[in-house]
Amino acid sequence: MTESRLWRALALAWLIVLLGCAGWLASQHRQLANRLDTDLFALLPKNERDPVAERAMASLSQASERQLVLLVGSADRDAAAHAADTLATGLKALPVTPQTQALDLDTLRDFYAPYRNVLFTPADASALAQGQAAWQARALQQAYATVSTSGLAWRDDPFGTFGRWLQGFGDLTRVRPDGGRLWVDADGRHYVVLMYTLNDSAFSLSAQKTVADGLDRAIAGLKAASPDISVLRAGVVLHAAKAAQQAEQEMSTIGIGSLAGILLLVLLTFRGWRALPLVALSIATGMTIALALTFALYGRVHMLTLVFGTSLIGVAVDYSLLLHSTSLGASVAAGKRLETLLPSLLVATLFTALAYLCLALTPFPGLAQMAVFAATGIASAWLSELFWYPRLAPSKLEPGVLGTPLLKLLARWPRLGRRGGLIALAVATPLIVAGLLKLTASDDVRSLVSTDGQLMKEQIAIGKLLGLPSPAQLFIVSGPDAQTVLERERALTRQLDGFVARGAMTGYQSISRWLPPISEQQALQSGAQALRDPALLQSLAHDLGLDDAWVRRQSAAPPLLTPEIWLASKASLPARHLWLGNTGHGYASVVMLTGLAGAAHAEALANVSLPGVRWVDKPAEISAVLDRYRDRLALVLLAAYVATAVLLWRRYRRDTWRVLAPSLIASIATLAIFGWLGIPLQLLTVLTLLLLLGMGIDYGIFVNEHPGEVRIVLAISLAACCTLLSFGLLAFSRTPALATFGTATLSGVGLAWLIAPLLRRPAASRPLFQPALQPDPPSTDQAP
Repeated sequence: MTESRLWRALALAWLIVLLGCAGWLASQHRQLANRLDTDLFALLPKNERDPVAERAMASLSQASERQLVLLVGSADRDAAAHAADTLATGLKALPVTPQTQALDLDTLRDFYAPYRNVLFTPADASALAQGQAAWQARALQQAYATVSTSGLAWRDDPFGTFGRWLQGFGDLTRVRPDGGRLWVDADGRHYVVLMYTLNDSAFSLSAQKTVADGLDRAIAGLKAASPDISVLRAGVVLHAAKAAQQAEQEMSTIGIGSLAGILLLVLLTFRGWRALPLVALSIATGMTIALALTFALYGRVHMLTLVFGTSLIGVAVDYSLLLHSTSLGASVAAGKRLETLLPSLLVATLFTALAYLCLALTPFPGLAQMAVFAATGIASAWLSELFWYPRLAPSKLEPGVLGTPLLKLLARWPRLGRRGGLIALAVATPLIVAGLLKLTASDDVRSLVSTDGQLMKEQIAIGKLLGLPSPAQLFIVSGPDAQTVLERERALTRQLDGFVARGAMTGYQSISRWLPPISEQQALQSGAQALRDPALLQSLAHDLGLDDAWVRRQSAAPPLLTPEIWLASKASLPARHLWLGNTGHGYASVVMLTGLAGAAHAEALANVSLPGVRWVDKPAEISAVLDRYRDRLALVLLAAYVATAVLLWRRYRRDTWRVLAPSLIASIATLAIFGWLGIPLQLLTVLTLLLLLGMGIDYGIFVNEHPGEVRIVLAISLAACCTLLSFGLLAFSRTPALATFGTATLSGVGLAWLIAPLLRRPAASRPLFQPALQPDPPSTDQAP
């Protein structure tokens, strides 16, 4: 069959596919590098229930993604100013643009001045019911004040209401302009605030490296010259740069470590170097085609997909190692060897690839990419063996330095009979049950994401100093039209004022602070009629020597401020990210909180019940999604075992349990080990057990297809070692999600490999191919 013309044509076609993928990757390598994603949140699931919430989070992300904030501090104000100027000069070469203060009071004054007679503080609005005499006294007091609080002449704000309303914006930030710089003071130190906007995306690898490295050099030079200077940093680009650096290091460590270990294992097991080209070709084919297809299917590919992909090396060589191991000492044509092993190879490949594709059942976009990468890599490695092994494999392989001792050692691998099995069960059951009782479940999304401790500490400090709101816990206010949203938001902010008064939080940011609802403006317009009374204005004009034209201007009905006018102005820039507008599901806005003090207050805020108002706690929501999918996938895992048993029954009948048991026992034991180690059960743990079903079945299939062949045990042992070398190294990843996956794989695969030969069918020691190497002493697996 493998020598037919069709087979040769398929082999040539597969070579063309490989060369085409390699050529495409080589020609597009620069563009593909720009499509790599380092955004950790891109791995997380989107909100399943509320598209408005997703739009809100996307809007906030776009508003903050390119921001870079630096605080340069010192106990000496002049030293802080000099250091800030030095740092700003050092950053001029970087692809960042200096940003002026977002809250420009002059711009706000000029924009809001025409609407000043419908803009009142709550205190002034309550005081409108006072008599005209009280307001006349206020106006005269304002007339003789030395400084105008609003920046307007007395004639334009005679009662000072607009000035007091405008002063309220000062509470939105602790930053104060002085001497052409922005300052914030805390704990006896003076900080100059430097704000920048990235010229490129924060998730551009080139931008990350340039900005992060340039900033590190500038800060290092600054501190070397002035040790008292401290610099605090905050920005998505800095976290993304750290994540990219970590991913690159892990790709290098895991990829080089597993590849070097596998190649060394092959060289020591098989004499000479003749087995090496096919092993290397299997790895290269799997990785190349998997890379090409993943980039072709996805606009952006996450760096962690590539980290995971480097681990695939250990699985891609399984088929090559099986074919090489079973042919040790045999003088049989390579094509005949392949045809003999093809049924077990096909079954094993299908189950393993399907197990990896189950990753796509999760809400993780990143895991869907990993599923495509892994399944494609495995299928490609198998096809390379299928088409090229008969033509490239040597006619005979001899064991190397490690090969002969391994064969002799593995020939002693016992097979558990009924009595031995009962004893093993009696010993293991109490330990497993105790571990399972200790097992807890937790899908807190914060435990899956790796963050740099120092950067996080600095960002928290900046958030406190500047009074920045949290992007993870907020309110979304929705309604059929813009005015309904503003009215509902006003109702919410009145309740939030109570939380601020009780110290549950320091404040909040809302659109209605900048844009009062029309209904509120109309009510104030009506309530302020007394301030437009011609008699009152005539009296003031007489006292201060003003003409009748001033009286007519002041008594005229003020215009109303609409969302369209506000959004079209520069005055809306500081708060525009809070307005979602028409979402396709009505209108919506966001209310963000600052200084939220503790989980108990967050629970109280979650209980706020108002029409059109929804509390969003993004970490809690994602954790709930993970928890829900963990339960669903646990059911999928059980169903997969049942379906697999049914499919295997057609071939193995009463021995089906021997094929399934290694995966099942290894999975249960891994959960018990997690219980003993205090590692909580997570969605990723269940996913690993799903993959273990596919990998463990390979071992069960191979040892039960040829139970009398010691070289099969050698093959699965080499395959398990390669898998442990690759996926096991993920246990040392600093990304918690990958570390959990690696630990579960290390335990599960190791146990499945140890158990599979113990449960193989009873059979006499019979070589698969003749003449065969006869290990000494003979195999003990003749026990009934």
